Amino acid sequence: MKNWRYIDQTEMSASKGLATDEYLTNLHTSEGGTDFPAILRLYNYKDHSVLVGRFQDINAEIDIEECESLGFGFGRRLTGGGAILMGANQLGICFTTNQEELPWEHISELYKKLSAPILDALKELGIEAAFRSKNDLEVEGKKIAGLGVYISPSGAIQFHASLLLDFDIDVMLKVLKIPIQKFSDKRKIASIEQRITSINRTLGTAVEMTDLKSLVLKKYAEAFGKTFEEQDISTNEQKMINHIARETYENEEWIFQRSPQADMTGVSLKKTPAGLLRTYIGLKGENIKSVLITGDFLDQEEMLSEIESRLKWSPLDKDHITKVVDKVVLEYSSNKSYSHVIENDDIVNAIWVASQRALAEKRYTYNGSCYYPKVEA
Repeated sequence: MKNWRYIDQTEMSASKGLATDEYLTNLHTSEGGTDFPAILRLYNYKDHSVLVGRFQDINAEIDIEECESLGFGFGRRLTGGGAILMGANQLGICFTTNQEELPWEHISELYKKLSAPILDALKELGIEAAFRSKNDLEVEGKKIAGLGVYISPSGAIQFHASLLLDFDIDVMLKVLKIPIQKFSDKRKIASIEQRITSINRTLGTAVEMTDLKSLVLKKYAEAFGKTFEEQDISTNEQKMINHIARETYENEEWIFQRSPQADMTGVSLKKTPAGLLRTYIGLKGENIKSVLITGDFLDQEEMLSEIESRLKWSPLDKDHITKVVDKVVLEYSSNKSYSHVIENDDIVNAIWVASQRALAEKRYTYNGSCYYPKVEA
């Protein structure tokens, strides 16, 4: 039985951290060539890095100018979910493998299997946490960790978790666009404290990051009955990681790829069991010029992209939109299972609401983050 690999890193930049995770994921493809069936990487980002989910509009989620003025890195993950603030007091967890080593039928299995060691680690610290919603670990209704999964076209698995050892509310308010800016400072802080927590806050005492990493490593070993062999990133590996960082995570085409086009005039926002749908629409007379569906959902990108494509330059008619959505969903649901399905009506209504706002010539702007989704009625 082969050992699994363990990597411990600190002070990662946004681009290098994300590039490392992609490189490790690629090792589990047929061309990857690794001797380790699975790899666990525990790491910290520099103070601070702001990361948006794969399907989000970065301009709607973070204050880029503020990030640049503070010297914070920012980037886009391969995994879905919402915008997060990472730094020295947030533990990044990346687990990579393939289906041969970790068989699964439904993506929800991966979330539960790969988050179980984190729950066990929290329990040993004296914190009773649970898997909630589609991608959160919570303590008494407060988020303590966010989760994400990416499956590459070749079947390699990347599991992400951001575990809050501690967090800085003031910094969070500066860089994440949270729709509570009109509140007083006191109310802002109280609102955030009602939604998220951390290990140190829950315990009322400080846990060292090195101790937390050791505990999480131990729990992964116990959960899967494996021995981990620590092996740092080699010089040759770092060269390949640097290349990925330059080509993708420092490339504006990747970072801003889901941002809406400048001429889009209608926006809607709707929370669904599968995640938050933020829909942009551009109209030319009574025709749909473009549709863009973004949000913190975790998969279904291809299906939604196909809907966007088929609606382009089509008539603005709700029955027509419904027929397109129903047909595309049927085509994609027949050959792929999703962790959480976005209902057809939710997609249609999100597009229709955006179109009505466009017709009314009202530019709707939204400031939000994964912790503060504003929900349409």
